[in-house]
Amino acid sequence: FRQDGDIPSKRKLFERTRSQKEGKTYAKPFDDTQTKIQEMRRLEALEADESSECQKDPFDEVMGDGRVVRKRLVGIGVSRKKPQENVAGNSLILPKEVMESIKSVVVADVQKELSAEREEIAKKKEAHAARVAEMKRATKEQEMRDDLELKRNL
Repeated sequence: FRQDGDIPSKRKLFERTRSQKEGKTYAKPFDDTQTKIQEMRRLEALEADESSECQKDPFDEVMGDGRVVRKRLVGIGVSRKKPQENVAGNSLILPKEVMESIKSVVVADVQKELSAEREEIAKKKEAHAARVAEMKRATKEQEMRDDLELKRNL
């Protein structure tokens, strides 16, 4: 609201919220916004000159109707502006030869990865078996030492 209590027009609100300060740099250029503001002012002046009963808002004329009306029970992203007849029909269809070549490449890659993992698992099993054998041998040696010491003490 303005100080006098009136509601500002969409154009004035757009203009006020998009003003740029001097000396400050902005990421986006101001040209597009400036042309829109000028077009809104021109349309507002034309409508003020004409005494027509049906006046359209200059903001809506320049910016377009921003409302997106959804169609119910049709699917996500379907609106009156962008009807989607068949959602499944939007998929990509590739020739059988291309699909087979892609499939063979993927299968080969997966097989390489699986064989590398199998080799790694086999190496880990061998290392584990060697550690178990070493522990058994060390346990037998310790038992033999304990038996010898027990016999000496008797």
